[in-house]
Amino acid sequence: MLNRFALAVGNHPRRLVMAAVLVMAAIGWLWLVLAALDDDMQGALMPSMAADWDAGDIALVFGMWAAMVFAMMLPTAAPTFRAYAGRAGAATLALVAGYTAVWLAVAVVAAAGQAWLVRLGALSPHMAPAGTALSASILLAAGIYQFTPLKWACLVRCRNPRVADLDGEAIAAFRIGVEEGLACLGCCWAMMAVMFAAGLMNLAAMAFLGVLMGVEKLVSGLGLTYFLGVSLILAGVILASGLVIG
Repeated sequence: MLNRFALAVGNHPRRLVMAAVLVMAAIGWLWLVLAALDDDMQGALMPSMAADWDAGDIALVFGMWAAMVFAMMLPTAAPTFRAYAGRAGAATLALVAGYTAVWLAVAVVAAAGQAWLVRLGALSPHMAPAGTALSASILLAAGIYQFTPLKWACLVRCRNPRVADLDGEAIAAFRIGVEEGLACLGCCWAMMAVMFAAGLMNLAAMAFLGVLMGVEKLVSGLGLTYFLGVSLILAGVILASGLVIG
């Protein structure tokens, strides 16, 4: 059986990698949909005070963010994974693991950030911002980041994977996966943070932002990047204006 599996990997490395990505993304979306439909689970995901969280609450919150990583970020990197799979075959699974490890670390940080916002009272029991100040600040920051050199540099790396650097060794592939994950993080962290403004269990926003991040990596030039930046800044200004007027 192992020989057959190895033969299948060697003959169809891109299919294997794409299947792995699709399965993980499907698991992420399934978890999120079930959580969105289950009121008890949503209540567990958002205890009233961060001080009330126990180990089970922490695990659930981390699980939510891990599911968001699988659902939103893995599909955006599918073209990159496919490019590497054409050269290194099964080693690309190690590359996917390195990429995923970066975003799982982000999930830990995001879960901690969620606990901090709960303690401040900035998130409502429905995991949406308790006021417009937080949403406006996040939108403005995300929009401004779209115009920074770091954003552009990371976007260029995401669009141009260094396939020639992959020699087929699992350790080297994992390291390159970490590099790709860090580039993706630099490219997409601000858009991911918009989930705090849209509501952490807003499935429509997750899907929409995931598509935007994926398309941004596929198109050429900075037109879409600038457009998204302007749109986010305008949305933030509109929210902030309403806050000031109110």
